[in-house]
Amino acid sequence: MEITVETTAAGLEMVGELLSECGCTGVVYHDPRLWTELKNKPAELLPTRQPVDRSYRVSGYLPLGPGWEEEVLKLRTRIEEVRAFLPVGSGAVDFRQLHEEDWANTWKEYYQPERIGPFLIIPSWLSPPIPAEAIPIRLDPGMAFGTGTHPTTQLCLELLPTVVRPGHLVYDIGTGSGILAIAAAKLGAKVRAVDKDPVAVGVAAENCALNQVEVPVLSGDLLANLDEPADLIIANILAEVVIELIPQAVAGLKPGGALLASGIIDHKAAQVHSALASAGFKIINALQKEDWVAYLAVRDGKEDA
Repeated sequence: MEITVETTAAGLEMVGELLSECGCTGVVYHDPRLWTELKNKPAELLPTRQPVDRSYRVSGYLPLGPGWEEEVLKLRTRIEEVRAFLPVGSGAVDFRQLHEEDWANTWKEYYQPERIGPFLIIPSWLSPPIPAEAIPIRLDPGMAFGTGTHPTTQLCLELLPTVVRPGHLVYDIGTGSGILAIAAAKLGAKVRAVDKDPVAVGVAAENCALNQVEVPVLSGDLLANLDEPADLIIANILAEVVIELIPQAVAGLKPGGALLASGIIDHKAAQVHSALASAGFKIINALQKEDWVAYLAVRDGKEDA
């Protein structure tokens, strides 16, 4: 049962606590102030449209079982008690029944096998026929980024076979679901995958095991704790983070090593291009898909990375 309470900016956190007290296992804060704050963030992080409903609301999710009605009554009583010392607004309570599979599994219907370059990305719950020449990557992205459907990931998958050689040491920074680390490993590379998000670390490790590739998945920030110079660094992140990574990549690559940078929105491509040039990188390949750009750059201009 989704229970939604209309409140005020001051009442958001308290209402969230009240929902938790009533047995809600998770809460969502609808805060219209976030739209104003996001307008100063990178364009790729903005919602596709401005929210129409500008009210302050908190939604909680209560397992539907005996006694849920009593919990709603308890919630209404607690809201009125809190009103004595905190402006909670109308405190109106709405609820609607949701089916667990609607939000946990329905998305899987839209995630189908996809061929990208030599790779066939296969959702882990499907068993399609695999062409003899295809390199299969079985994937369950869970809550991590990287299903193979986003242009930034597809650009990397198209460029990887042009640069990865058997035995290369490859670092996948911001690995997400682990899809690019797995792809590099299946091309014969020795791969280390890194992400600062513990959820992504867990998901990537599971996907590496699913694909039977030996890829250590490490928790860390960019190239911290990766001491051995690599042949290739993959960074499918955001333009700002790629720019932050470039000076580290200078020291983190072997002579002639390459940086595969993606996640770059087109209007920030010039900034990344300039940062690469300033650090002594030569761009040997650039691809664009929709609004996204990927650069393959070599540290000292050699093209035999």
